[in-house]
Amino acid sequence: MAFSIMSRNILRTSREILERNMAATVGALQMNASPPPATPPNHSGDCHVSASVCVGGHICSNGTHTLLWHQMPTSMVLAVRQYSKKAGAAKLRREEESDSDCDSDDEFEKRRQKMASKRSERGDSAFWRRKMRTLHRILDVNHDGVVSYDDFSLLAKRFNDLGHLTPEVAAEFNDVIKHTWEEQFGEITPYNLVTAEQFLTDLHHRLNDKKMAKRIGRFLPYLFKAVDFDHTGHLDLEQYKLFFRCLGLTEDDAAVSFAVIDKNGDGQLSLKEFVHLGRQFFLTEDDTKISKMFWGPLVHDH
Repeated sequence: MAFSIMSRNILRTSREILERNMAATVGALQMNASPPPATPPNHSGDCHVSASVCVGGHICSNGTHTLLWHQMPTSMVLAVRQYSKKAGAAKLRREEESDSDCDSDDEFEKRRQKMASKRSERGDSAFWRRKMRTLHRILDVNHDGVVSYDDFSLLAKRFNDLGHLTPEVAAEFNDVIKHTWEEQFGEITPYNLVTAEQFLTDLHHRLNDKKMAKRIGRFLPYLFKAVDFDHTGHLDLEQYKLFFRCLGLTEDDAAVSFAVIDKNGDGQLSLKEFVHLGRQFFLTEDDTKISKMFWGPLVHDH
């Protein structure tokens, strides 16, 4: 019995709330509508629905007569429902747009943080640093523990002295070596000596500078052309050994490296493959890439 009484009270309360909300909607419609034309007094006693909203969800006529919702004209009920539907749809759209904006902002922030994380981590791995120490050792032509512009010049001279570059290409090569030094390490003086740690720091900065990273390895095509003595546009093992001799490395090192980087096993490296592998040595931190062998065996970890 108590449950039955409580259920009826809940249903009565829900109906009253619904009627009150619909009554408020009618009021809003009537306030937005233009005022109706004046009508003469009704002496016949007929009921005329007018603009008064009463407590409990009733519509009052002149404050004296009330109509329940099921007694209202069908056209007015439909108008109320249409108005409520439009208002509800507009509110839903606003909420969805707000949610969508929030989702877009969150997604953008996640992408931004991911990209920033990638940039900050580039060149920080122990493997990348090991590769750069290997290159520092090769560029230290006179083996005094530091790299200077004299080392750069001596290395360029070794390739030029092979005699396979035209005078014009050799001049371009020397200019590229000069500009690479100035862009990477600064002015050309006998006192500008680059230690291994400074070399790693400078290359790390270059790697994370978008414009400078694009110019990494500009000298590579000249190294290729210098040892491509038959001008076929491809290097075989013998020519790769010549490349390694100019770097101060052994022919055995060349044979091992060539076997690794000649991925398709055709016994040749094209100019495109040569430049790609040489640049990838600088750019990647993936220790599974074959480009790690481009400059010979890596130095041992410290």
